[in-house]
Amino acid sequence: MVARGQDGIRITDRITFKEIGSRVEVEWQLDTQPDLEWAEIFQMASVGARQGSLEWVNGGGPDVIGTVIRWFVPTSHIEEADAEVRSRASVANKRHEGVSTQS
Repeated sequence: MVARGQDGIRITDRITFKEIGSRVEVEWQLDTQPDLEWAEIFQMASVGARQGSLEWVNGGGPDVIGTVIRWFVPTSHIEEADAEVRSRASVANKRHEGVSTQS
């Protein structure tokens, strides 16, 4: 199991990379590499309906890759993507903690 702080896995940084058309690659750096269980909870976390452009509303979700979360999002929705990633991480931390203590 991956060692985590008392509050679970934390996002330590957000970096935007290259733009491809109207989308930008965004990475959120995690303070440690999550285990598979946390990553699955993160990716399946429900965060409610998205509001905005069709590209955003119908777009895919973020991927956990090693110690980063990576997502191509519409440039105009970077802040919404940031809020969604932080919400998913919070859900994953809470649910993973419950799963871990029951094992």
